[in-house]
Amino acid sequence: MKDVPANTPTAELLLKASQVKALEKPSSRDYRSVFRYMEKNGGQLFEEEMSWIYEKEDLVTLRPHRENAWLDGLLERILSLCRSRVVRYVFCSPVRVIRETRARTDDPAIHYYDRRRISKCVTMVITLLILVLLIVPIWLLYHSAVHGTITKTTDTIVLILAFTLIFSAALSAFTKAKRHEIVAASAG
Repeated sequence: MKDVPANTPTAELLLKASQVKALEKPSSRDYRSVFRYMEKNGGQLFEEEMSWIYEKEDLVTLRPHRENAWLDGLLERILSLCRSRVVRYVFCSPVRVIRETRARTDDPAIHYYDRRRISKCVTMVITLLILVLLIVPIWLLYHSAVHGTITKTTDTIVLILAFTLIFSAALSAFTKAKRHEIVAASAG
């Protein structure tokens, strides 16, 4: 195969194609959100010229994926079901930002949640879960040793093995840790 000179239109086209290919695909949640918005607010344009929305594999996202995107989405769905003032106060943007986002829509039922606040809440949930998974087996072993409820070494090993497996599953579900990182965390 011949080398393509660097300053030719073919080289530029190949470079642009590789840059487009490097862009990330939208998550299913983001795709559904855009699809629903276009379906609801696209009107006649959606019916006539919006066939591109059905070509999900050709779409790209301009924002990077978050590590815990599925957990963020779950929290946002739970927040949308809990329409209390406290939830809006804790998770919505400050007042000046609310005024800017209110200019986007007239629908009072739509609330824009602050991504940083949701991310902090998700981080706290994951930290609490990992903390519980590390402390509960120690407490159970201590409690059973003091009260003499575990009489065999096999029971102790099964308890430790069960919580190690749960800890590893939580790490793989809630983080983008690689296999060797999960093994190292479980062994530690």
